[in-house]
Amino acid sequence: MSGSAVDPDFDRPFREALGERLRQLRRARRLSRDQLCALLHNDMSIGTLGSYESGARRLTVSRLVELCEALGTTAHEVLAAVHRDLRPSGPRIRVRLKVITQANDPALRPLQAWAIARAATLPPGPDPEIELDEAVLRQAATLCGMTVAEVLHRLREQLE
Repeated sequence: MSGSAVDPDFDRPFREALGERLRQLRRARRLSRDQLCALLHNDMSIGTLGSYESGARRLTVSRLVELCEALGTTAHEVLAAVHRDLRPSGPRIRVRLKVITQANDPALRPLQAWAIARAATLPPGPDPEIELDEAVLRQAATLCGMTVAEVLHRLREQLE
């Protein structure tokens, strides 16, 4: 077993963003915590709901689904919104891994080598689509000896 401990608050930003999203939905529907608790099939105290909304307490999947249904939405929609809220802004591109592994631009060879190594670790199946965010693009730019804008431009050329 590894000697490194897991930070018990590793997911705090996610819990807080999820709680804030649930609070916004409740308020948009002009429901008090007490009123929302009354709509649920399973008992939930106002304090428990408050701890979910503050991010102090982790939600189970079933509890999240139940809250979302009572708020007139789906867990999928709420989680997608939280994901968007937490994603850093900046340049990014979604591209199939094969586009990079089969790139015919010599300037992208270092990125191509990375993509080939990454593809080798994946189980057989359909060509995955990956997202290169700003941090990855910065690393790719350094590897390729160009700017982030140049990497983006050259990747977009490969998509055409």
